[in-house]
Amino acid sequence: MKTQVLQIDVHDDFISIRDRMTWAKTPRILLVWPLRGKVNVRPLDLTLLRRHAETLGAEMGLVTRDRRIRQAARSLHISVFSKISDAQKKQWFEKSPSHPVRRFKQTDLREVRKNLPFPDLFSSFSDPARRILMFTFGVLAVFSLVLVFIPSAEIRITMPEKEQAVVFTIRAEPDAKTVEISGVVPQRKLSQFVDGTETALVTGNSVYPDQAATGRVVLMNLSENVVNVPAGTILFTNTEPPIIFLTEEEIKISPGKGKIAKAPIRAKLPGLSGNVEPGVVTLIDGLLSQKVVVTNSEATAGGSQSTQAVATEEDRIGVKKRLLANLQRKALAQFSELALSGDVLFQKSITQGQVMEEKFEPAVGEAGNKIKLSMRVEFTISYASSADLNALARRILDASIPSGFSPLDDAITLKTVTGFSQSQEIIHWQMRAERSMRSLLNPWQVISTSQGKSKNVANKLLMESLGLADEPDIIIRPGWWPWLPFLPNRIEVKG
Repeated sequence: MKTQVLQIDVHDDFISIRDRMTWAKTPRILLVWPLRGKVNVRPLDLTLLRRHAETLGAEMGLVTRDRRIRQAARSLHISVFSKISDAQKKQWFEKSPSHPVRRFKQTDLREVRKNLPFPDLFSSFSDPARRILMFTFGVLAVFSLVLVFIPSAEIRITMPEKEQAVVFTIRAEPDAKTVEISGVVPQRKLSQFVDGTETALVTGNSVYPDQAATGRVVLMNLSENVVNVPAGTILFTNTEPPIIFLTEEEIKISPGKGKIAKAPIRAKLPGLSGNVEPGVVTLIDGLLSQKVVVTNSEATAGGSQSTQAVATEEDRIGVKKRLLANLQRKALAQFSELALSGDVLFQKSITQGQVMEEKFEPAVGEAGNKIKLSMRVEFTISYASSADLNALARRILDASIPSGFSPLDDAITLKTVTGFSQSQEIIHWQMRAERSMRSLLNPWQVISTSQGKSKNVANKLLMESLGLADEPDIIIRPGWWPWLPFLPNRIEVKG
């Protein structure tokens, strides 16, 4: 008898062995275990493999030296051999039926019907008219089942939309940390440094010394030696306060008491104060006062002064005031650029902070026809952030949404409807919040209204009951079926 020999590997298991047996086309299948190693097959698996072989119409035998497998195979009446050649020579176990023999005799239903207490119960089926009538009832029953279970429908409805609007009062408080539904939002701060310059013509005049006075003095020697008077020697007038003069060149006085020499002098400071009368310059600085006597025999002259344009204190105050106003306007423009879309700036809350730089040109006391001021100033402004305002508006709208409606999306439009008023540091104003909302779709209402109705009737009833602007889209399957299903679970509603 032809035998299919299947060599089993160590890595095979019940599943792989069963799949390999399926390809066998012989009346006998011989499974050959490997000489070394263990196969992952349990004794219970042998029972399943034998049943699988029987379903294929084949007998199963084993070639193995595994004592556990040999013992289990014998208990299951599976032929076991030590070598492949033994399977060809020796006799296999006789094939046993895969299912147990029926233990009870099969019942004869015709005999049972004859012994019923009402033997004529089934005799009516012999009448052709009754058979046709019963067949008709059967067809109608099947048709009614088709009516109930086969049709399906899909209803697509666009619920009507409506605008929701509410006007609410907002209080921006500097101490607030979170948004409150009562209308409180945090008052946030923005700071910015702004640079600028401002120039203006001066309106003041001032007298400035122009030329220093000059003259000559007579120096008299009080000693018997030559006296050297260096250039730049300091001379004083005897007035109060004293006026200082300086010798313009070095002078040597001949030795001997009463010897004289003349020296040119110039006032240390320019201006009219250097023009003094004769006999006023009589003092000399230092040790030379013990050796030399000085006097001006003639008046000094040439000292002069001039009138020049100079900035007054009012000029500085005015140019600073104009520059700060310009810087504030510039700061407002920069704050508007820095603010996010939807942020509300409180322009009247802008304040001046620290001054980082303030420089006048020319400096105080210097002459000039124009005055220029350069400044770098910090400005701070209060604002309400768009995130806080949207969060507040959403809470208020959610709290006032009508029953049976839901928001269409998260988009909220905010508009300021009143000006800002301030009480201490709290800023009040009103805003209008708007958003779209849509009626909630109740699938069970749609199904109960339309089930079992024709398409036109269902459209009319749904538009009246739901207040729809557009007709719903009703798709019935199969397309030739005229009515919507009677069973609710055969109708699908989509919004």
